[in-house]
Amino acid sequence: MMPCGPMFSELTTQCNLPSGTSDERWNAQVREKTNEAYRDVVGIYPWSELREVVTLEDNVYRLPGDMLRVLDVRDADKLPYNFMAGANRNSVFNKNWYFDASVSTALASGVTLGVEEYGTALTSTAEFPATTCIGEWVRIGSNTGAYKIAAWTSTSAMTLRDNFRGDALSEGRFQIRPKGTRVMAFADNSGSALTPSGVVVTYIRMPLPVYDDSDMIELPGNCSAVRIKALQKLLAMLGFSSAADKMQSQYVAALSEMKATEAQTPIIQATPMFRRGTGSRQSMSYIRGLSLINQG
Repeated sequence: MMPCGPMFSELTTQCNLPSGTSDERWNAQVREKTNEAYRDVVGIYPWSELREVVTLEDNVYRLPGDMLRVLDVRDADKLPYNFMAGANRNSVFNKNWYFDASVSTALASGVTLGVEEYGTALTSTAEFPATTCIGEWVRIGSNTGAYKIAAWTSTSAMTLRDNFRGDALSEGRFQIRPKGTRVMAFADNSGSALTPSGVVVTYIRMPLPVYDDSDMIELPGNCSAVRIKALQKLLAMLGFSSAADKMQSQYVAALSEMKATEAQTPIIQATPMFRRGTGSRQSMSYIRGLSLINQG
């Protein structure tokens, strides 16, 4: 991971725009293209830095608002569930999950949300829910981030868990538990509904956009693929499409480098059951052991 500030400066230098740091319009364009590139790179691989684990509410099974990709689903007994394309389908697996109908109506919405640049306090003209909505997710205006609500005070005041990554708003649109939030459902091998408890989901989240120079790009290594992809987008925007196209091989190589720096799952060592011992003449292979048992 690395802070986005140095990347903003590097992109400005590579585009030969030394006045960039004092040009607010250019700064906004660099942030926009960097965030575009960030989303592109996030979407092509299940990066371990973005892996989260959540226990769903029983009989509700609503997924987090920042969910990008589901990796693994298990119930309270730690039994895995297989993905199936929809309801009422046969499967070779006894336990299956699928995406049910998404949330069609937001828990709350409005047009009077107020939040300061990089702030956490939210205000509205009594448009928030009448009861606590801690743990729900809110989307604000055109901001690409999904923000978790950390505290609820009243219908006019709430607090975000993370800083709002955007310019200040005074009359912003918002949705709490927004329309389109994904919901899970479960079925057995004949397609009949299941209602498991303690469902644990491992998923890849969509990170918040970068805004302040201190915001971290949550990807492995020096995030070179994000920088190159952002530079390609900026060059194309400035009219240098040919130069942008020529950087594609660098982008692919940078992706490979980032993948190589990912956290690796340890290689599973063979247990004594599966390997021949060296300290005793009476040790034997697993297959020979089975043979002797069968002969008895």
